[in-house]
Amino acid sequence: MNSLKWARVVLACLVFIPTVLFFIDVFHLIPLKWNAILHIQFVPALLSGLWGVLIFIFALTLLFGRIYCSVICPAGVLQDFFSRLTAGKKKRKQKRVLKYAKPKNWLRYSILILTIGSFVLGSGALVVLLDPYSNMGRVLANLVRPALIPLNAFVVNKTFAMGNYSILPVTASGMSVVAIVVSSIFLITIATMSLLRGRLYCNTICPVGTFLGLISRFSLFRVVIDDSACTHCGVCARSCKSQCIDSKQSEIDYSRCVTCFNCLTSCTQDAVSYQFNGIRKPSKQEKPSEKVVNTHRRQFLALSTTAIVMAPFAMGQSKKSTTEKLAIMPPGAGKREHFNMKCTSCHACVTQCPSNVLKPSVFDYGLMGLMQPKMYYDKGFCQPNCTICMDVCPSGALTALPLKEKQMTQVGMAHFTLEECVVYLNHTDCGSCSEHCPTQAVSMVDYKDGLRIPHVTPEICIGCGGCEYACPARPKAIVVHANYDQQWAKKPSKGKMKEVKVEGFGF
Repeated sequence: MNSLKWARVVLACLVFIPTVLFFIDVFHLIPLKWNAILHIQFVPALLSGLWGVLIFIFALTLLFGRIYCSVICPAGVLQDFFSRLTAGKKKRKQKRVLKYAKPKNWLRYSILILTIGSFVLGSGALVVLLDPYSNMGRVLANLVRPALIPLNAFVVNKTFAMGNYSILPVTASGMSVVAIVVSSIFLITIATMSLLRGRLYCNTICPVGTFLGLISRFSLFRVVIDDSACTHCGVCARSCKSQCIDSKQSEIDYSRCVTCFNCLTSCTQDAVSYQFNGIRKPSKQEKPSEKVVNTHRRQFLALSTTAIVMAPFAMGQSKKSTTEKLAIMPPGAGKREHFNMKCTSCHACVTQCPSNVLKPSVFDYGLMGLMQPKMYYDKGFCQPNCTICMDVCPSGALTALPLKEKQMTQVGMAHFTLEECVVYLNHTDCGSCSEHCPTQAVSMVDYKDGLRIPHVTPEICIGCGGCEYACPARPKAIVVHANYDQQWAKKPSKGKMKEVKVEGFGF
């Protein structure tokens, strides 16, 4: 039976390690094709409509139980790591005492219902806050990756000194205090729960685990206790990090079992086995009793009412909001409601953006869009020839547009304020904004005394931020205002879109 456990551990490592490397790669050495590992996560697959992946996860769960939680979910693997820290191989070395605990059905099913209900009513806030994959992505992007930025700076300085410019510098411009706080809370929560109670988070809070638990109750292959061989010693229960084995009754709550196989390796009587058990009805212990449903009917109604009442407040900003206050969505987002509903704030696009122009938002999209990425042109601008953010998005929030379509996607429009321009203030030449506009939307026109000032042609502007980034004025004389929904820009009347490479300010 050790072979089953080791097979699970190896498979978990094959999924977990590439996922971690994809998020923390500060040298951009990991091929973008590795983003395929993100598409097998449950919530991104659900939001992006990858029905083949969803059918695979359902079939996997129906056959073998909650293998997804033990092998595919990165947050689940991390919990196993924390859980291992307080578990010894032998009973006398056991630092943590685990025992069978009754399922908190009212809590986990209430969270599941509230999450689904609020999402259907138009708010993805609970999905963002509770999805285990997205939380894990934020932990890696906001806590682990920033710790590696000094290493990137050291390597970049050494390679630049040798004339090698293949490694790009990474800055901390994409960091957000809110994202760091939320990521830290999640990490502390699962670490504490794992150290003290094993998979408590998976079986009480995580809506994905609760949903898959409904299917795993009918799994064909499952851990089975041979009552005739069992001595009811409780060793299997103490090794069960899901606390779902009632050794006194020789019963297992399959809705909470994550198929870790710890019980198989710990049993000294060979009373526990993993075998084909056919389709059967769950025991009374496994299914929520009518008493539980009736007892918590009021709580269910209260939670549902809360979801209905809070959903409008969790929605994004109204279309009446001025474009100056709207966050600029990454290219490929399309309609704002689509982006807000699909994006789970996993920050895969934030970590992979080579120009460092994506940053987690706070309440720029409203409560519903907490920590969703926005364009930020203080440290860079969106390169017209780059489609990386769209390519790596696993949830379908960013549509993977062909390069030619991306180059004509208008995420916003540049707005020029004469009174802030250095030409107006200092009576001197500039033109940096025009020089760095790839679509010629910003051109220089005659002003006075032989000077020229910027002029914006809005219909051909794509909102890339090249003009805003290059503007030397403080505050900026030219800034990009977001479109509520992304639109198509007109093609420039002359020539082709030019490639822009900024070195300093270029003038």
